[in-house]
Amino acid sequence: MKAKMQTCNLVLRRLTTDDGIVETNLPIKTLEELYNYCVTKTEPHLIERILLTGQDAGGRARLLTFVFQSVADHER
Repeated sequence: MKAKMQTCNLVLRRLTTDDGIVETNLPIKTLEELYNYCVTKTEPHLIERILLTGQDAGGRARLLTFVFQSVADHER
């Protein structure tokens, strides 16, 4: 069996005065959509994590979590 990715989600966060940190899941369908969202998204919704779910070659469920640091260096 070949390893296969099943879903990709962005976990967005924002800080509110009422609720503190609020996280929202955003499903992503294509790599281009992921790239575009990562390079164009600005406050108040910052990208916190990228979650990929799928199966490995043995058919076992897998979850990959990529932490995204939402800080930009505007001088570069």
